[in-house]
Amino acid sequence: MKNALSSTLPRRGFLSLGLATGVTLALATEADAASVGYSYQLQTTQSWCSAASSRIALTARDRFPTQASLANSLGLEGGSGLQDPYAIARVLNNRLGIADRTQRYYFRQPAAGTLKASLRARVVRSIDAGYPVVINMDRVDSDFFSAGHYIAIVGYGAGTYKIADPYRSSRNGVWRGDDDIVAWNKLNRFTAYGA
Repeated sequence: MKNALSSTLPRRGFLSLGLATGVTLALATEADAASVGYSYQLQTTQSWCSAASSRIALTARDRFPTQASLANSLGLEGGSGLQDPYAIARVLNNRLGIADRTQRYYFRQPAAGTLKASLRARVVRSIDAGYPVVINMDRVDSDFFSAGHYIAIVGYGAGTYKIADPYRSSRNGVWRGDDDIVAWNKLNRFTAYGA
């Protein structure tokens, strides 16, 4: 699928804009971008970013659970965030009814120094199959999250990812450079579709 912004841009790879914060904003062109459709919601509590990001992933497959039901399934209790990083893959597979062990969501934690290549390969495979990726971050733009934060990756382009961050609506459907996403990733953790 092509993103809506790409059709208005010339086919020159991508346009990158630098900000004073060091963030790379990028707009991918039609020639090098793919994304999935999804329904966005802000996280309804401070600690439900994993539930909100999981919901974004599910809406790409026409599933529209409440964040509360996902928070319950993910074990988010008493205002705490996600304690079990494997839970996202389990919940996504259960909610989608996926039993096939070769084509399902898996929790990934690549070795240090291999995240950029591993994430790129998994995002491409996942997005091309129509499934967003849920990734654990410790920073997004100028927002820092000491306990970690989950966002969804809903598209990719040359050197870029399209993200949906449930913490700020201004970061819904925006492009960020892959170097930024890798630098902001907490503990090399993400959940992607495909064996």
